Amino acid sequence: MPKYGRGLNREIVGAVNIGMILEPFSINEVREFVEKRKWGVTDNYLNVCLANGSSLEHSLTYKKYFVSLGDGKYRLVQDYKGDKWK
Repeated sequence: MPKYGRGLNREIVGAVNIGMILEPFSINEVREFVEKRKWGVTDNYLNVCLANGSSLEHSLTYKKYFVSLGDGKYRLVQDYKGDKWK
């Protein structure tokens, strides 16, 4: 069972799709989002979620929601954009 809503990365996907987080985004925008939700997420956990959610080498079973643009910036993978991902 996820700790944060539907799971932290899935919640980030939803927030991007409704415009709460604008692309490209970084840990700073995600931190603001989780603070508004009053989720006690550490920066280390946020960094790991974003890195693992964008790394094609991390795990075959970990969903790759994000593309790393470098310099700590990310955007959603095109497959996770749209109304069904809100």
